Amino acid sequence: MAIEVGDSVFVPRTALGLDPNDVSPFFNTIVRERQERSVRVDLPGGALSELVATSKISTNIGVLIIRIGDFSEENLLDPLAKAVLHYLRMLLPGDTVRLIELRTVEEFSTLWARYHGMCKQVVLIGHGSKKGLYFGNDEVLAGRFVGLIEAPNPEPKELISLACRTGYAGFAQAVSQSSRVSQIAAPFHSVHGCVASLFASTYLHERLLSCCSAKVAFKHARNELVGATSFRLWTNGKLTAGPKT
Repeated sequence: MAIEVGDSVFVPRTALGLDPNDVSPFFNTIVRERQERSVRVDLPGGALSELVATSKISTNIGVLIIRIGDFSEENLLDPLAKAVLHYLRMLLPGDTVRLIELRTVEEFSTLWARYHGMCKQVVLIGHGSKKGLYFGNDEVLAGRFVGLIEAPNPEPKELISLACRTGYAGFAQAVSQSSRVSQIAAPFHSVHGCVASLFASTYLHERLLSCCSAKVAFKHARNELVGATSFRLWTNGKLTAGPKT
């Protein structure tokens, strides 16, 4: 989405010369002037900023965390969802992060229709397979899942799946082919909750605060992982980063 004069935007405080040690390291402000690929925005007190590259500015930094349960959430899924939520609440303004918890496809459809507009990134937390995600005892394969996320015709979303084995082509490649998905990062193997939390936090930090591309953020997040866990990044049906086998 092009950034225009009058838009409400989020800018890393460091890009404006502001103290980053605020409640959030982002500053919500208004665009007052545009010059090619740079803009000036309001600073605290009413002054205008120096020119800031539009690549460092976002109109929407919302993240939606979706915890998909299977009746055994207490020891893994709930702690993982809360770990990601708590990190993002420190990184982003409070009203830009939301966690929803569900178990059924029907709940997903209802809540997705309600909340898809508040986010650009979606973190999927649940149990998975090479071909799908488990909603309770129901394995939802890639094609059916794509139908669920496409139903409200949302703006394209960036998916970060923390469900085991969803980085396989049978799921991630098929999902990434949807016009409503810009890319999907997902684990190639089983993944421990601690590793999944670290990957998601690092990836989103690099994407949102460091303003890295998805591919660069993915590389940095993978470099932080311990053990043998591998993640993959799929874009438009193509494996763009991560192991091929």
